Amino acid sequence: MTRMSQSRFLQGARTLVENAAGMPELSGVLEGYGYTEAKLKEGIALVEEADRLAKRKDAEYGEQYEASSALSRAWSSATVVYSKTLKLARIALGDDAKGVTALRLMGARKQSLAGWYEQAGTFYENILKEPRFVSRMEGFGYTKDKLKTEKTVVDGVMKKFRAREGELGQALASTTARDRKLKDLDAWVSTLRAVCEVAFYDQPEELEKLGPLAPTRKRKASPKKKAVSAEA
Repeated sequence: MTRMSQSRFLQGARTLVENAAGMPELSGVLEGYGYTEAKLKEGIALVEEADRLAKRKDAEYGEQYEASSALSRAWSSATVVYSKTLKLARIALGDDAKGVTALRLMGARKQSLAGWYEQAGTFYENILKEPRFVSRMEGFGYTKDKLKTEKTVVDGVMKKFRAREGELGQALASTTARDRKLKDLDAWVSTLRAVCEVAFYDQPEELEKLGPLAPTRKRKASPKKKAVSAEA
């Protein structure tokens, strides 16, 4: 399977095994080398399973990409909400030493998701615990219910993150399963190709019926005749 895409390998493997099993002029010869109908069916089943796992991998990554997009949208929206409330909190509680520390009002906002949530999560968690903080915010139209709603939005980002991580885990697992099955199929096909090369040694034209993965034999170059010396 070296230097060949997995999709091309799967397609070639399917052609090789199905033609070996379905063409009487091929299957009849191969039966004499141990490749009975039952054994060739094993190869077909292996192709089908590898193909199924490849499709599953694609589906899992599609879900993972979708979950990543959902996370990005949720984080972007929550950042806008948090940034606006943070600015008002700096006005409302900028002279409150406890508030400045508990709500982490000062300093730059962290850029990583984990860092962002540490700051935003702490902000909403602590502001809702302190009646004085809530009272100050109410003076700017931010009621306790509004702050609770915003906290739900911020916490929702982490729910999206956990969902994305779950999808990523499934995608990676599906890739591992597919790769393992492709490795098994590669070994099975390699053995069949080697047997076909022997079985059709005197009928190399039959090998072409096996498709792109058919074994090929290099023609031996005719030995060059040595020039006869004029002095002989």
